[in-house]
Amino acid sequence: MKNVTGHCVCGAVEIMIKEYGNFVYTCHCDTCRRMNSGPVLSVDPGPKENIEFVRGKEAITIYQDEEVERGFCSVCGTYMYWHNPERNHYCMNAELFDEIIKEAAFNLELFYDMKPAYYSFAGERKKLDRNFNEIKND
Repeated sequence: MKNVTGHCVCGAVEIMIKEYGNFVYTCHCDTCRRMNSGPVLSVDPGPKENIEFVRGKEAITIYQDEEVERGFCSVCGTYMYWHNPERNHYCMNAELFDEIIKEAAFNLELFYDMKPAYYSFAGERKKLDRNFNEIKND
């Protein structure tokens, strides 16, 4: 996919991913779950050179945690992305991008060892623990 655009709930912020495969992954870490009231579903466009803030970059509020910054729309509160400046890497809220989620492959669960028992996703996919070791049987 090329030049895929996405936006927050209110439309104040619009982001374009210049080139993207078609996959979605989830993160079960404590921070993502607390931020979203559940696991976050993300797309991984990679470096900032692959992303363009089409509209509303000034409407993004940044929360800086230990390693990454997390961007939120300051108008509607939509979680937009996390960004690791040291690694020049972005991961974005998958639900911003209608075109991607229409037919996305859901093939990875990160921090699976931190997932609480009260939920699980149907189907099989690769599962990695917090050290990025594959979990074979859960």
